[in-house]
Order: sequence, then structure tokens, then C-alpha cells
Amino acid sequence: MTRKDRIFFGFAVATVGFVTAASSAQIVGSAHDFSSMAWSGGQICLPCHTPHNAMVGVPRLWNHELTIATYDMHEGTGTAEDDFDYKSRMCLSCHDGTVALDSFGGQTGANFIPASANLGTDLTNDHPVGADAKYPPNPQPTWWAGSFKAASSLPSTLRLYDWTDGGGNAYKVVGCGTCHNPHNKGFPHLQTMSNSASALCLGCHIK
Repeated sequence: MTRKDRIFFGFAVATVGFVTAASSAQIVGSAHDFSSMAWSGGQICLPCHTPHNAMVGVPRLWNHELTIATYDMHEGTGTAEDDFDYKSRMCLSCHDGTVALDSFGGQTGANFIPASANLGTDLTNDHPVGADAKYPPNPQPTWWAGSFKAASSLPSTLRLYDWTDGGGNAYKVVGCGTCHNPHNKGFPHLQTMSNSASALCLGCHIK
């Protein structure tokens, strides 16, 4: 490789690296960057995660009080512990309005999520998640294949989550994290991908 080629190659790699870094998910400056809030102590990560003394048995070095609410769901009444994948329960631990934003690190907070982001405990007007959103349901309805894409063909950004019902039956389910990335400021509403021309919706739905 000539010196000129090496210079060009280095420039190309640097350019790709810059574009990749610019487009990658970032929490800094996003709706989940709480560092400007007095109750956060200037911290970004600590309201949700901690490198030490995390909650035992909870993934992601979790540091925030988990909701124990009961919900009105599409298929009836459900609970945080029994009817949601772990990531959705983490999200609802602020977004259902029953746990304060600053209830982390073992402290009981007093600052609750504002109404604009508060889903409440009536989820019948929200997209199904967890127990309501098995992918695919079992038994599988006759209309399923013509209405939803196979799990293996979903866009890589739309992840399904593990959930086990009270009888020990394991499923893949749609969760909050299927459509939203809590660390992503790249798309509106912390979406995992662009919803231009309903691309995110059509990632699962056949319409």
C-alpha cells in the first residue's frame, strides 16, 4: 500500500468511526439523562445502575426500586412480578407512576415522573407487553402468520424478551425494550429505530 493509499484508508476509517459514534445510542443529553436534576446528585447512571451493592437477583446491576404494582391489562389483571419481562418491569418502575424517580440506592424518593411520561397502571390503552404480547401466542391462532412476521425475520433492533408464566412455560414476548432503548437519543421517544413510514411498526406487523 502506498503512502497516499494509507492516508486515504486512514481517513476513510476515521470517517466511518465518526459516523458510527455519532449514530450510536447515547444517554447523555437524552430524556433519561437526569444529571441536571437536584435529586440525582449530578449522576447519569446511578439512578438506574450501580457498580457495587446492586439489587440481588436483578439483572443489569440494577439500583432502582422495582414496582410491585397491579395493572389493568388487555387480557385482564396482571402484576409487575408475574406478567412482565424484567426489562419492562424496570421501565415501569418509573413510568407507572407508583415509584419515585429518586427511589434508588436504597432511598425512598419523592420526585415522581411527570404526567406526560406517566403511563399509570391502566395499560389497556397501550401497546401490549409481557404476558399480553407472547410472540407467537401458544396455541397460535390461524390469523397469526398473516398478521405478524416470524420472530426470526424481525429487524435486529427489535428484540424479544424471555418471560415465564406461572406454570413454568417459557415464551418470547414483546416488551418495552422491543421498541424503546433507554440509552438512545438517536430517534424520537427513545425508539430503537426510525419509525419513518411506520418502519418500526412494520418490523413486526404485516399490513
